[in-house]
Amino acid sequence: MKLPATPWFEGDAVEDHLAGAGLDAQAEAFVRALALDGYAAVDLGDEARALCDQAVSDTEHYFTAGAARVQDAWRRSTAVRRLATWPRMRDLLEAAYGRDPVPFQTLNFQRGSQQALHADSIHFHSVPERFMCGVWIALEDVAAGSGPLVYHPGSHRLPVMTMRGAGVNSARPNPEDYEHHFVPRFGERIAASGLPEARALLKKGWAFVWAANLAHGGSAIEAAGSTRRSLVVHNFFEDCLYYTPMTSDVEGGQLDLRVPPNVRTGRWAWPSREGRPARPAMKRVVAAILRDLSNRPYVS
Repeated sequence: MKLPATPWFEGDAVEDHLAGAGLDAQAEAFVRALALDGYAAVDLGDEARALCDQAVSDTEHYFTAGAARVQDAWRRSTAVRRLATWPRMRDLLEAAYGRDPVPFQTLNFQRGSQQALHADSIHFHSVPERFMCGVWIALEDVAAGSGPLVYHPGSHRLPVMTMRGAGVNSARPNPEDYEHHFVPRFGERIAASGLPEARALLKKGWAFVWAANLAHGGSAIEAAGSTRRSLVVHNFFEDCLYYTPMTSDVEGGQLDLRVPPNVRTGRWAWPSREGRPARPAMKRVVAAILRDLSNRPYVS
């Protein structure tokens, strides 16, 4: 069967697709929510809630030592890996995107990130476009003053902002360009859009799924000492080119291709298009080899 060139929920014929897809009620509601607002909330169930406790226990020592976040704790924590590869989430994502999801990164947080407003499509993107999503899992109940996730429903329908679109006229943009140009320009775009702001006050064991282009960030922490233990899982999808837009010249066709791991299998997810493998830069391949040889989380 030919894979869709656009995620099902991002297309113009969502209801026509659902009419013949044979999905259950939860999956249909999930697809419709993504299509309408760019996000959906899912209760992962009691078994996942028990894993949340184990994921916290497995990672708490990193934060005691002063970490702000822990990347790829799935390499050492079975609980984190199981949550990142939750079977029902895989089914829901495939129903919405029409391709098998590839979980490639996990991030554990103890406190709110207070991250600037952004869309993941500047950090991780794909060819075809928009085959990427984030899954944010509450490892504890989220309190209003703990710096909950903030987002703008409907912003996923805006055009994807690239580095050139943010005013960076360089064939080799860098993270400094992102901070100096993209972050303020993106904030201005969302302010001008008039789209409402909302906050994700999820209960433990619930997942908040967002489309690649949904504007989101971390709100200010208002309650001193409060925690907001959470797990973020970033997903690509099968048979795509995976790249880092922040360091790419998208308009010029110069893509900084990635060789991400597949958390589910432990093997590489090699970038490809219509079944044809791409050729990432050698430095990316070497980095992937070193990453897998170390086989440990990255703490920052």
